[in-house]
Amino acid sequence: MRRWTLQWKLPNLQCRLWFHLLLVFSHVCVCDGDRVTGQTSANDCFKHERHTRNFDYMEGGDVRIRRLYSRTQWFLTIDEFGNINGTQDPNNCYSVLEIRTVSEGGVLAIKGLKSQYYISMNRMGTLQGKKEYDDSCDFKEVFLENFYTAYASVKWTKNRKEMFISLSQKGRPVKGKKTRKESVASHFIPRKCREDEKTLA
Repeated sequence: MRRWTLQWKLPNLQCRLWFHLLLVFSHVCVCDGDRVTGQTSANDCFKHERHTRNFDYMEGGDVRIRRLYSRTQWFLTIDEFGNINGTQDPNNCYSVLEIRTVSEGGVLAIKGLKSQYYISMNRMGTLQGKKEYDDSCDFKEVFLENFYTAYASVKWTKNRKEMFISLSQKGRPVKGKKTRKESVASHFIPRKCREDEKTLA
């Protein structure tokens, strides 16, 4: 009787071992047709989704010629005196901007193609134009969940909070210390320019 019991239990034990191994080796995530194991694959899928979503903004490589259209319905401009304002004229030549990548992590410099002034932010959060580039002209490109983009000063913060390029409902620049990433005044969409507008300088 004892021998028969051992022979009966042995197949059950083998089945359980095979079932356990099958569960372990079948734990995969499929991302773009590639099988990757565990948590790494989930992260890779997320990175690919973000890159795909923002691909249009990155088109053109390290230098992009764009208009920045605010969620408050103004185009960002830098005039011949370095003044920064908004315009609702979609053909305003001072709204054509050169957006240049200056370092890793989405750090950019934004320059008026016609005026040749850079957008900069001072310690108080005031936006102003500069003819010569320096680190006050560096802004970090922040991609938002609502498909808009925000631009935060790399050099300056207020009480450890980021300060953003913003245009009010009246098309006036908002001081950085009053800006927030969640505010519609800080949300922009980079719009492509016509080929003939890319040679205004």
